[in-house]
Amino acid sequence: MNVSVIVTCYNEEKNIQECLNTLVHQTYVKDKYEIIVVDGGSKDRTQSIVKEFLNTYPNVKLAVEPKKGTAAGRNAGLKASQFDYVAFIDGDCEAPQDWLETLVEQYQNIRLKDENVIAVGGTNIPPKDANNFLLAIGTALDSYIGSFGSVQGRRFKQPTYVSSLSNLNVLYNKQKIIDIGYYDESLISEAEDADINFRLFSAGYRFLFIPYSFVWHKMRPTPKTWLKNMFRYGKGRARLLKRYPQMWNISFVLPLLFIATIFSILLMPFSRIFSLSILYLPVLFCFSLSLCLKRGSPTLVLHVMLVYLIQHFGYAIGEMYGLVHPKVK
Repeated sequence: MNVSVIVTCYNEEKNIQECLNTLVHQTYVKDKYEIIVVDGGSKDRTQSIVKEFLNTYPNVKLAVEPKKGTAAGRNAGLKASQFDYVAFIDGDCEAPQDWLETLVEQYQNIRLKDENVIAVGGTNIPPKDANNFLLAIGTALDSYIGSFGSVQGRRFKQPTYVSSLSNLNVLYNKQKIIDIGYYDESLISEAEDADINFRLFSAGYRFLFIPYSFVWHKMRPTPKTWLKNMFRYGKGRARLLKRYPQMWNISFVLPLLFIATIFSILLMPFSRIFSLSILYLPVLFCFSLSLCLKRGSPTLVLHVMLVYLIQHFGYAIGEMYGLVHPKVK
């Protein structure tokens, strides 16, 4: 089975070399996969670093996409690819040596049982040398209230059918993406993977989450950058909720409840009934502590609680902003 590995990136000079090093040394048969790096017009040394790989590894290619956004980059990679199957990974990720082999093997296995499966994928975890904040993000994401129902960051113990897969660790039947109309470039870099998955899922196709497939992801390493990321995620989700009202479920109501809870805390001086909202903080602490104890890292509890607060606040504000702003559509 031949596979085109598509790497989207923009200004990733700090990460792209390590990413490509892991991809060119995969255990998968060398002449059965190509690596297409789609650069969004980087202003740093990203393209120069990729070109160094072109001179050494014949299966590495570079495509430059002038259009802004990850959606346009993914489409450019699809159009430049020569094989029938595509695997996506981001430029700030690193893959274990058997990453591609695992995806292909699991895809072929599930297709023998279920022909409706057109994609398999896994999780993303913090890098080995991650700081405490990144480790806390990894811990928080592996929970329902940290992922808002998404499988990104989850670590299920068994293969699981899901309605969406993160596009930084996934293998697709390329033709199905083409048939559904490619990635929606109007989304730029906001929920473009959730959108393509929703359209494919609505067309009757299925996705399988593989618990033993992972990539190391250099997530946003500071509270400020993580807050910005969560705002973008929330705004992107609001965009999809406006387009597809049928997507609404409890996962996307929770951020709105968070806003209501925070507002209620501010109203505590005016009525005792609002004092119940203050329970949010001790409950969040207890939940964070239980997760940390399960992971054997109790010292991370305050970091995990901080991550939750940032996620809930940033995502909620982003979703609210997107829902009420007329230009977000």
